[in-house]
Amino acid sequence: MKPATIVVGILMVPLLAGCAAKPAKPAAKTCQSEIRLDREPQPLGSSKALTAELETAGRGHQAISLGEVAHAAGWSDDWDTMIEAAEAYNDDWMNKTAQTPAGTCWKGLPPRIDSEYPAPFGYYVFLKDRQVVQSVVWHTGDMPLLLRPSERLTHETMLNAKGGGLATY
Repeated sequence: MKPATIVVGILMVPLLAGCAAKPAKPAAKTCQSEIRLDREPQPLGSSKALTAELETAGRGHQAISLGEVAHAAGWSDDWDTMIEAAEAYNDDWMNKTAQTPAGTCWKGLPPRIDSEYPAPFGYYVFLKDRQVVQSVVWHTGDMPLLLRPSERLTHETMLNAKGGGLATY
């Protein structure tokens, strides 16, 4: 065998070994606790009524507080914060925004798709003392309330009519 062939053979062995190696399976995720967004309990009030009131307020011309919208929908005051769960959010993002403990797994988050095809839904998540009380689904193209990422709304948060919907800015 020629020396050049031997050198090429020696150099190729590690490359071929690397290609044949099986990728390691990612470690199973451990959840300290779990929050399900896709459940239907409505202890605060009707999700449909809230969505309708958000849409009505979005057609108005005056700023209105989120608490006023919730009252108009017949909701109780048994919540202190509202956040959004949208397509690009993962457990870490949700825990930071909701101020829930690290290790909390959020089940039912909208799937991450791509920018050309956004996820068809998301949630407005109502919390009390960092515990989820109720989630309200919204659908792409029918979002009555636009939020900035990581935004936390309260009863007093003022909402402004913007293009037929509501926004905090």
